[in-house]
Amino acid sequence: MRARVLTAWIIGAALGTAVASPDLSRAQQQPTMSPPYKVIPLLRDGVTGDPNKEAVMIRVEWPPNVSTGRHTHPGDEYGTVLEGSVNSQDEGSEWKTYSAGQSYHKVTDVIHETKTGHQPAKTINIFVVEKGKPLVQPAQ
Repeated sequence: MRARVLTAWIIGAALGTAVASPDLSRAQQQPTMSPPYKVIPLLRDGVTGDPNKEAVMIRVEWPPNVSTGRHTHPGDEYGTVLEGSVNSQDEGSEWKTYSAGQSYHKVTDVIHETKTGHQPAKTINIFVVEKGKPLVQPAQ
């Protein structure tokens, strides 16, 4: 349950926080619980040539020892570690560590989890997802 609330908050924060982009005003209702990390929305816009998809870009400031919980996305996720490192695991695979300057790709509907170790981290995450669907779906 905690993972579901946490994942829901991440997306609510990413899509519901007011920034300069008017496209973020379409955000869904924000959960009331604060996550253990900070999500900064950067962009939300359509994808050229596909009116059913949109790109969402966020920056995440991760404190030590936090996790997203197991979840999926209704489209691909691309992440780059700016500072520190994050650990990530796709279901059925080994954990991988990504350090500053390294990038990763999470495929549509693949269950995965991302977490930090004993040090803080910062990432940029871009999602190319289907419009109108929640950005994150907690895994069962």
